[in-house]
Amino acid sequence: MNEVLKKDSITKNTPKTKKFQTTVSLPTATYSKIKSLQALNTQSEISRNQIIEQAIDFYFGYKTSELNQDYLCSVIGQKIEGMLNNVTDRTARLQFKEAVEMNLLTRLIASQFDIDKMTYEKMRKTAVDDVKSTKGIINIYDAQR
Repeated sequence: MNEVLKKDSITKNTPKTKKFQTTVSLPTATYSKIKSLQALNTQSEISRNQIIEQAIDFYFGYKTSELNQDYLCSVIGQKIEGMLNNVTDRTARLQFKEAVEMNLLTRLIASQFDIDKMTYEKMRKTAVDDVKSTKGIINIYDAQR
C-alpha cells in the first residue's frame, strides 16, 4: 500500500481488485458539486465513490504528466545547450585557423610587393569601407576596380 505508483503502471484496462474503505470529510460546497455531477450524468447512475475515484484518476494523470513535462523540458534544454556549446567551440576554432591563414597570406603578399606603410594603411581603409558598405558580401568584379 505504501508504494508510489507511476502513470505507466496504471491503465484503464487493469482489473478492479480489492477496494479499501476510507472516510473523507468534504466541505458542503464540494459535496454539492458531487451531487451536481450526479445530476449532470443522465446516461447512467453514478455513485459518489465513482465520481471521487474519477477525480483522483484525473488529478493523478495531471500531476504525473506535469512531472514528465518538467523532466523533458530540463533534458531537452540541457541537450540544446550542449549542442550550442559544441557549435560555438567549432566555430571559434575555425575562425582562429582562418585568422592564422589570413595573417600568413597578408605577410606573403606584403613581402612580395614591398608595400610601404602609407600604402598599406590606405588599402586597409578602403577594404574596411568596402566591407562596411557591402555588409561583408564581396563581389570579385567590384574588387578589381
